[in-house]
Amino acid sequence: MKKLLPHIILILLLLTIPIVSSPDFDGTLSVFRVPPFQREFIRFVLVIIFFYLNLKIFLPKFYRRKKYVLFTLFVLFCFGGMVFLPTYISPENLFPEEYPKIQMSPSEMSDPNGSFPKPSMEGRARFRNFAPKRNDGSYHQMIFTSLLPFLFSFLSSFFIYRSNEKKELEKLKAKAELLNLKYQLQPHFLFNILNSIYSLALLKSDDTPDGILKLSNVMRYVVQESSKDFVELSQEIDYIKDYISLQLIRTDSSLDFSYTEIGEMKGLKIAPFILVNFIENAFKYGFNAEKNSKISVKAVVQEGILNFNVFNNIVNENITDESSLKVGLKNTIEHLQQIYGEKQNLVITSNGKTYDVDLKINLI
Repeated sequence: MKKLLPHIILILLLLTIPIVSSPDFDGTLSVFRVPPFQREFIRFVLVIIFFYLNLKIFLPKFYRRKKYVLFTLFVLFCFGGMVFLPTYISPENLFPEEYPKIQMSPSEMSDPNGSFPKPSMEGRARFRNFAPKRNDGSYHQMIFTSLLPFLFSFLSSFFIYRSNEKKELEKLKAKAELLNLKYQLQPHFLFNILNSIYSLALLKSDDTPDGILKLSNVMRYVVQESSKDFVELSQEIDYIKDYISLQLIRTDSSLDFSYTEIGEMKGLKIAPFILVNFIENAFKYGFNAEKNSKISVKAVVQEGILNFNVFNNIVNENITDESSLKVGLKNTIEHLQQIYGEKQNLVITSNGKTYDVDLKINLI
């Protein structure tokens, strides 16, 4: 109903144009009794009807599918209806401006019953046999007066259709690009998580079973939620916590790690896998068993806005898969821009010793 309301209002406004612009308009609806106005008003209604028929049916059903013959026939049929239908519904006055004079006898002029006098048979015949002469150029005039509004209706509907088609193609392109980015991100994350579990297995760590459980949670989330455009923010945060747990399994006391979560996340949704890449980078560059380091992750939700901050010291410069990390970060930034546009603000600060990510997303 919300989509129909603007169209209804626009149609009603358009229908007022022939009324207020008519020379016969005197401020009342008596103008609808005038045959010339009736024809013009009917023609105006047909222009509007053709606009929506062309926009919603002819162009998408025939023109788009390259059925040009059918498309042309329907358009010409509508034009013919616009030319002749108003005159058929509200016909021209069949009487000429100068009417034939009927001679009546004095007896016919007076009627004792007071009824309207009846003409003689001769008068009736003269009246009945009178044939109105139609102007030879009347049909040309009807076609000409219908052509301009018809062309306006046709061209405006055509341009609107092409504009809508272009927007639809842009949406499909953007969706395909997002899907491509998403598929690039997921294998990248899983590969690094499997590396973490593999390291634990080599060390025969007691944390291996717990790590495998966390990994199963992460993989289940990736499989179930990867096809969705948006997921519950609380689910995404739980996924991040499991990912952090997997990363912490392979760290030691040299890492000072902190995680802070503030705010109500119920009812808010976010694009999946859009935050975890920043955490992955923090652990890659911010942990070195031979150096003291610090990593902090903070998620704050206030009035529908997510403030996500990741900070780390840069203590590890020998990254074997640095190019892969850069690709992951690049894809994440593009993903953010594609989905949220101006509703997000990402600031990354690095001085060679520390790396700070500050991301704000309006989730409403």
